Amino acid sequence: MTTIIPGIRVTAAYRFHDEDGTLIDSSLEHGPMTFIHGGGSVLPAIETALLGCAPGDSLSLQLPPEQAFGPYRAELVFEAPAANLPPGIELEPGIDLFSGSGDRPAFRLRVVRRTELGAVLDGNHPLAGKTLRIELEVLSTEANRTTERSLET
Repeated sequence: MTTIIPGIRVTAAYRFHDEDGTLIDSSLEHGPMTFIHGGGSVLPAIETALLGCAPGDSLSLQLPPEQAFGPYRAELVFEAPAANLPPGIELEPGIDLFSGSGDRPAFRLRVVRRTELGAVLDGNHPLAGKTLRIELEVLSTEANRTTERSLET
């Protein structure tokens, strides 16, 4: 049984709730999450909590916004003129627009509402400003070749 250290492949069942108890996402709906510990693909607070865990371990975490998706930032909500919006897309409230191309990373802007001049867009993560309750169960761990070599030395 491999305990979780950086470089270990982790598969975990999960349930994410907001602070009011509303289910946001779960592995029952989307299947378990699998990631390389230390690879930066999950929230750092989750990686920290899982360090040293093994298959069969369960955790319950409560993450304030600063440990989850950050505080809600009002300055990331702005009106974009129609000339700066993608043509041919029905800009309904709630749809996501993605920006960036080539070697520049994309970022998401959510349409809040249409205006006479264009649309109000929100660059905050949908969970920004929210405290998250996260339940995890480690289903399996697997060392990759690089991890196996570092464990042997």
